[in-house]
Amino acid sequence: MMEASFQKAVIDQLGQHTRALVNIEQVRLTSGGSINHTYSLFTNQGHFFLKFNQVDLYPRMFKLEKEGLELLQKHSDFKIPKVILESAHKEYAYLLIEGINTSPKANNFWTLFGQRLAAMHKKSTDNYGLDQDNYIGSLPQKNVWKDNWTDFFVQNRLHVQEKLAFDNQLIDPQISTQLAKLYGKMEHLFPISKPSLLHGDLWSCNFLCGVDGQATIFDPAVYYGNREMDIAMTHLFGGFQKEFYNAYQREFPLDKGWEDRIEICNLYPLLVHVNLFGTSYANRVKAILKRYA
Repeated sequence: MMEASFQKAVIDQLGQHTRALVNIEQVRLTSGGSINHTYSLFTNQGHFFLKFNQVDLYPRMFKLEKEGLELLQKHSDFKIPKVILESAHKEYAYLLIEGINTSPKANNFWTLFGQRLAAMHKKSTDNYGLDQDNYIGSLPQKNVWKDNWTDFFVQNRLHVQEKLAFDNQLIDPQISTQLAKLYGKMEHLFPISKPSLLHGDLWSCNFLCGVDGQATIFDPAVYYGNREMDIAMTHLFGGFQKEFYNAYQREFPLDKGWEDRIEICNLYPLLVHVNLFGTSYANRVKAILKRYA
């Protein structure tokens, strides 16, 4: 349970921010709190979503998440939860954002979702990366700028997670050997394309249907990268309908052979899952490498 003194501190800071008296009507523990403690706060000033953790556990995590949400808000037509507060109280760091009130999906939910993602992916920059590193889940995500996708994907994504997994004995030397072979082939697998603004962790638990009947996206791991990474992530655990992909393709057609690269793109989130959740995901990595390495 959330400590009463911490809850009071958050509400007091919210009152100072809104310049209004804030009264709690309901506090509800929410699911999805494997990294942070998460609660929905229902107040006389509206619905808010709170996530918090020990201030030194994941340095700057909430500041970086705030900046990621604001970047998506600036450069997309998606409904993005507004950041209300990013602060700390004693041993806790926290992020308070606008709560998402849900409703049934509109008839054009998946079509508009695909169109909006395609439009967001058209937002580009000169190189691959971001001005600063951030997080993917609870793991640091390296975003050092690179002038080509192969170097970025290998050096900032796959190799970082491979080394972490190998050092923690979560993968065997065979996987590292096969990855090294794949790294040598990578520049021939991906066609040259412009960097796209990515959500970075786009799976079915990182969107909800808001009160307008359309997708609200959150929990980003943003960077400018190859847009096939977002598309591949939607395939990793499923939950996205055919209309989503059809609408995306009409708006911003993917390069030839993109379906063959889905599994290669998903080596990154799978290695992340190895490092977060253990060796059970290593078998999926092995299966992909057997086909491509």
